[in-house]
Amino acid sequence: ATGATFVAEELGITLDSVTTEMLGTADRAVIAKELTTIVTDGKQQEAIDARINQLRREQEAADTDFDRDKCTERIAALGGGIARIKVGAATETELMDKKLRYEDALNSVDSARELGIVPGGGACLAHLQISMADEIMEAMDNDDERAGANILLQSLGEPAMQVAENAGIEGAVILTKIQELGKEKGFEWGWDAGPCEFCNLMERGVIDPAKVTINAIENSASVAGLVLTTECLVTEIPIKMTDEMKQQMFDQQNMAAGMGM
Repeated sequence: ATGATFVAEELGITLDSVTTEMLGTADRAVIAKELTTIVTDGKQQEAIDARINQLRREQEAADTDFDRDKCTERIAALGGGIARIKVGAATETELMDKKLRYEDALNSVDSARELGIVPGGGACLAHLQISMADEIMEAMDNDDERAGANILLQSLGEPAMQVAENAGIEGAVILTKIQELGKEKGFEWGWDAGPCEFCNLMERGVIDPAKVTINAIENSASVAGLVLTTECLVTEIPIKMTDEMKQQMFDQQNMAAGMGM
């Protein structure tokens, strides 16, 4: 991709015999602890296209899934594009917040590319609560498993209810309406907390990566199982603050920020 000569003893080339003519060119190289990203300058595009076509032929002739997957990775690495996102802000705190938001967005895109997307706002889990209930319960072998599955099914409506309650609306009412819309109009329908209206969430852009939703259920079940095993949790005791205490904390934070602490 860079026009450089591959250095390997198998090819009869060693590091002490490398010359400047063997070096290639690139627009940018980013070297991290475990990853190196090279952005080419486009001078070797014909050679890259030829190599991609060769890899595709090798992929078609591959005998194992491993070899086919490796060819897919090589094709993606050679043919994929690189984008740079520049983030600016007025303060260091705002900059870190924006940077984390961009990283979360990129991770969400990677997850979505792997397993696809589902309606967001808890709508997906709300629909699964009623559409998969019978199938899940039938798959259980005994009463203990059925009791655990029932607890899980009851919890699936909580995300949608919490979104509604955060917006100042009764959660149970919104959950019931979401499930009714799912039966009438389809899986994509739910409640958008921004304008506070029911709509097609997929068209509105209110979506979640399917992998994130799956991991949320698995991690929640794991924590619940840990609680049942240990029969205890370590948490912070909530402190009820008066208006005077809140004002004092606000003044202290402003004072610390003014002193650059």
